Amino acid sequence: MVFKAIKRGLKILSNPKEEFQNLNKRTFESIVGDYMALLVSVAVLAGLASLTYSIFRAVYLDLSLDINIQYLRMINYSAGRATSLIFFYLFAGTFLQFFLSLIIKLFLKKIKYISLLKILLYSLTPFLLFAWLLPNPLPFGIWSIFLLVVGIRTYKHEHIKKNSIKKRD
Repeated sequence: MVFKAIKRGLKILSNPKEEFQNLNKRTFESIVGDYMALLVSVAVLAGLASLTYSIFRAVYLDLSLDINIQYLRMINYSAGRATSLIFFYLFAGTFLQFFLSLIIKLFLKKIKYISLLKILLYSLTPFLLFAWLLPNPLPFGIWSIFLLVVGIRTYKHEHIKKNSIKKRD
């Protein structure tokens, strides 16, 4: 499931206009499923990258500067930092994203909330795929904002019958 979500994310990044136009063809549940698979995998990956970096840095400092490092305490501290980073990713990817969607909804009255969430989840793809690589994820945040604007401009509203099961708002 994760590899399928990564492939779809790369398709979004390679041709965002087409993917945002085809957004109505996917269900909200499948989009949330892809997003959560990416979010959890990126959170774990960021935690493991932080832990690995801390261990390699400690070994480097021990070998190059002749510093006496207590490795068990260092690993305990680094594991705690990595775990807190994992939980921050999960918190930011769910709750902060939800509050951001509420703020955006105040300015976009014509788009339904579920459609706005679809666009927002799609636009966060570069942030999810690449932000854990750099210490400063600001460029990927700007890229996500750009995709959000592209998504809002190219999104085609689907007309749903009033008594349809697809009616969510």
